[in-house]
Amino acid sequence: MRVIDSRVLVEVQNTGGPVEKIGSFELPKDPNGIEKAKVLSVGEKVSGVNEGDTVYIYAGAGKEFMEGGKKLRVISSSEIIVIL
Repeated sequence: MRVIDSRVLVEVQNTGGPVEKIGSFELPKDPNGIEKAKVLSVGEKVSGVNEGDTVYIYAGAGKEFMEGGKKLRVISSSEIIVIL
């Protein structure tokens, strides 16, 4: 699975912290407003981020979907705060 342009595909790592349920959605209640994620794919216009990197992203960033039983998100590269 590949993303295009300036998009990044990530798998958000379960932090085990508190969540707020809104319908079928679960939003993290992180006091810092950030989540840890593993980068699975990067678009051709993204620089400085590579597949396999671990990053911090804004909580709830991007669009979430299910694939192969995993919760994945497509985010904009500008929603990445830190590359670990």
